[in-house]
Amino acid sequence: MRLLMAVIDDPSKVVHILEGFFEIGITGATIIDSIGMAHLAADHIPVFSHFATLGGSERYNKTIFAVLNKDEHLEGAIEVIEHIVGDLTKPNTGVVFVIPVEKCIGLKKDSYI
Repeated sequence: MRLLMAVIDDPSKVVHILEGFFEIGITGATIIDSIGMAHLAADHIPVFSHFATLGGSERYNKTIFAVLNKDEHLEGAIEVIEHIVGDLTKPNTGVVFVIPVEKCIGLKKDSYI
């Protein structure tokens, strides 16, 4: 099992990503509101205030969490994300990373793919 985490810069694209996930068989994910370090620091540390605008206009992003069990779902999820947000190596798209999961308690066995 792996935990896919995707920080999506444009919150309006998240619903399209979830639709894409569903189409490839990923039926469970959690979405939370998130904020980048530069924006938060700009609110509290005046010297950082000009950094908040360098990364784009959106202040808040969305972070998607999905526990995946199949390699094809992992690769498919990344393809869906890049299809919706664009090339992740470009600015103002998002960040995706994957973490191995040793144990998962609390999810129904069929809710993680």
